[in-house]
Order: sequence, then structure tokens, then C-alpha cells
Amino acid sequence: MIEQTHTTTTTPTTTTNNNNDDGKPTKPLQWKVELGPDAFQSGPLLEFGGPEAVEEFEALRGASKGLVQGAVAIPAMAMRAGKASLLPLLRYLPALMELIQLGPELTQGTFAPFMDGPLFVVKNKWLRDWLDALAFSLSGLPASRTAAGAMAYVLYDMHREGAALDYPKGGMGSVIAALVKGVEQGSKNSQVHLRRHVERLDTTPDGSRFTGLTLRGGKRVKARDGIIFNAPIWTLPQMVHNENAKRALNKGILPPQPQQQPSSPPPPQSWTIPTDPNQRPFLSKKRPKSPDESSTTVSTAQGSLLQQCDTTEMTGSFLHLHLALDTKGLDLDGMEAHYTVMDRGLGGSPDDPEDGPCGELNMIAVSNPCVLDRTLAPEGYMVVHAYCAGNEPYDLWQNLKRNSPEYKQLKEERAAVLWRAVESIIPDVRERVVLDLTGSPLTHERFLRRPRGTYGAATEDYLPDGSTPFKSLVLCGDSIFPGIGVPAVALSGASAANTMVNPLQQWKCLDALKRKGLL
Repeated sequence: MIEQTHTTTTTPTTTTNNNNDDGKPTKPLQWKVELGPDAFQSGPLLEFGGPEAVEEFEALRGASKGLVQGAVAIPAMAMRAGKASLLPLLRYLPALMELIQLGPELTQGTFAPFMDGPLFVVKNKWLRDWLDALAFSLSGLPASRTAAGAMAYVLYDMHREGAALDYPKGGMGSVIAALVKGVEQGSKNSQVHLRRHVERLDTTPDGSRFTGLTLRGGKRVKARDGIIFNAPIWTLPQMVHNENAKRALNKGILPPQPQQQPSSPPPPQSWTIPTDPNQRPFLSKKRPKSPDESSTTVSTAQGSLLQQCDTTEMTGSFLHLHLALDTKGLDLDGMEAHYTVMDRGLGGSPDDPEDGPCGELNMIAVSNPCVLDRTLAPEGYMVVHAYCAGNEPYDLWQNLKRNSPEYKQLKEERAAVLWRAVESIIPDVRERVVLDLTGSPLTHERFLRRPRGTYGAATEDYLPDGSTPFKSLVLCGDSIFPGIGVPAVALSGASAANTMVNPLQQWKCLDALKRKGLL
């Protein structure tokens, strides 16, 4: 177990930078996002949205509560992929029936029916902007394109009795350490290997079964039962070399080899770069299509797994600013652990109809974990991480070479908004800097091996589960329902692991967890 700090008094602060008509900044609007019943409604929602916003918000929560009631009753360890997926769910039959009655369009679809009808329509401008901001932090997309289940759950979880923020002592490294411990515990001698780049997924000669991995350098790792594949979904077609296996994953059709086709366009992108350099890049309000999706080769294999991999929409990338600061004279106890800064205001620039809470580099998260855990930095110092998650378009960077003067200049220019966000909290931050590191989409792509530095797949393109035509290959990760984020990916990982054992073993595991009080 990870020891956690639960807090209701230390809550995120949202800062909106506003300007007068003459362009001069006014005093920023600030509010605490208090958790628990009625705190949000009687606070910022009433103040900025008005009574009609409060009424709409409560009605929205009521309209979407059916998505929550079934989901909270079913634990992640009851999930599995494939034809036997319903068997362990029979333990939770009433909740299962509630979800079945809602239908897959709601349980696995987007929140659009609750934003724009037919189930509900959010009319209040401030509330719509707030919901879009909330959704963007979950998925890198506006509320109408974020998973309905995720939105409904957050609207429930943030405003329930006893709601709190969880923070792992020791930082996110503690979460990683706990996951590694989960893999390596027991008597099976399981291990987590780092810096082992996988070149391909190995199969039997006839392509009927996946048998292991080949690493860079030629070393092979054999799989007894199969492979759980959690690499980005866009990389799967390149990692399967056996032609028969490719056909099986592509509805019987061998996809063109890379050398047999011209350079393919990238998958659909959430962000559009205008030809006018004076216009901001903007986020697509509807799922874009790629040229590949209308090609003859793809259309004959419509719905195949490899076709879905190639045409899955990529959300935007990241911009990071990591800081080590001298805390001399700074009251750390008077600060918050997390801030969200809206650089151009919650609604974006009033002069740009495409702008908003999800606009390019508008929403900046500033994580200040030393407020909760002083062990993360030496005495007298603190660490701060400011970042834009999903609102930095990769296309601005794709033709640059790392360490070139042009690259360094662009990093400095694009990171200005991150510095501005931190300065709204610590005005003299530049004088306190001991170390500063800026990470670009190219950094994200290189170190995390994320194609085009993407945040993850768009909601509309999530695979419904991790099953494939092979029992020996199961998928998980942020392109598999329920999608992006550590909790969501952990759920798809648990589902994939359960799929590798028979349903009876999974049932017994659920019994054991229940006896221990863990379910």
C-alpha cells in the first residue's frame, strides 16, 4: 500500500488572468476548488455563474448519475477482456444490469449527450467553460469529447461527502515503486526491466500464436502464456512482423509494407495549425479524419485492429517546466499543493472564437508537492512542476532538431507562459531558481516514447477492451477504454492481467480480496 495524505483543506486554486479594455492586467480572479457537498455550488459556481448555473449543475449531476451508480459498485479487478468478460461481472448483477440498460453509447461514449442534448443541455457559459476545463485535465479534449463515464464520476466524486485529494507520500515515484512491487512480489521471480527497447513481437512460424519479444540488439524474451502490450497503440502495426499474424489482426488482409507505400500521413490530430501565422492553433470540436480512412486498402479492412491503430486520433502534446527553488523567506505552509492557471481567462480570449478553456497553452497546471511532502527536496529548497497537458501542438516542433539554436529559441518562447503561471504564485521565482529544465513535445516523444509526444488517444477512438484475435496478445494502456490517466490505465492493465487467467481463477482472486476487506 502507498501511504497517502488525504486533504480537504489544501485544495487546488484556479487563477484567471484578466485584462482591462486598455490591455492592462487587473487583479486576477482566484478561487479555491473546495471538495465536498455544496462547496463548489455555493462558492465559485454561484459567484461567477449565478443561480441558474447552480440549478443547471445539480440537474446535470442528476441526469448523469446512472453512469456512476453502476460503475462504483464494480471493482477494477472484476474486469477482463474478450468473450468471457461478463462472467466475473455476474457477482455484481444489479449494477451490471443498470449499465447494460444504459447501453454502450453512454457507458463507452462521450459526454456530448449531456452537454448538447438529447439527454441534457448545458446553457450557462461559465458552467460550460468550467466543465470543458475539467474535462481537458482528464482527456486533453473538451467535455463533449471526453468519456461520459469519466465526467459523470468526477462530478460525483468531487462533490460527495468525504471527498478528498489523495497524494502519495514520496511523490509519483512511490506509485511507480508500488506497481513494480506488485509485479515482482511472489515466488515467480518476475522482474521489471528498464531500458530494454522492444523491436518486435515474436510469433510461431505460422503466426498462430505470440511467443515473446525481440529486444534491440537481438536478445529474445520468451512468453509462457502470451504478451500484454501496453505500448502506444500506433506502434503495434510496426512491431508485428509475421505476415499471417498481420492478416489475422487486419481481417484477413495483409496491410501494405512500409517500403511498398509512400510516406504515410500521420494519424488524425486533435489540433489544427492555421495557415495564417497570426492565428492560434485550435482544438478540433469533432473527431477529424485522416486521408488513410478513405483509402481503398483501409476500407476493405474497415474495423480491423491494425486499421484502428493507424487511424486512432492523437491528442495534443505537453510543455513542461521543472524547477528547483530556494525557499528562503518563502511561506510554504501558506501555499497550495496544486494550482490551475488560466492564462487568458477561463473562457479564453474574447477576440478569438476558437479559444476557450481548452485553447492552446491556456490551461497551465502548477504542481507544488513540497507543501504536502517536504522530503521531496533538501531542506531549504522546493520543487515545482508547471506544465501544459495536451494543449501544445506537436506540429510546431516536428521539423526541429534537438539542441539546434532554433529549437532552443522555440523552447524559450513557448515556455514563457509557464514562467508567467509560476510568477502569478511566486512573483520572485526567477531569483530563486537553482535549476530549471524545459521539456518540449520532442522531449515527451523521446523520453516517454510517445509518437508525436501525444497525451493519448481521443475518446471516440478508444478500443472497447484489450482483446485481439489472439489469446496470446492482450492490449492495455491509454488507447483502451477507459482511456487516459493513471487510474484509467491501471483499470485496463488489471483487465488485461485478468484476461491472461481463466475466469475461475479470477473469481477466486475476487473472493480472496473480499475476505481481506480490499473490495
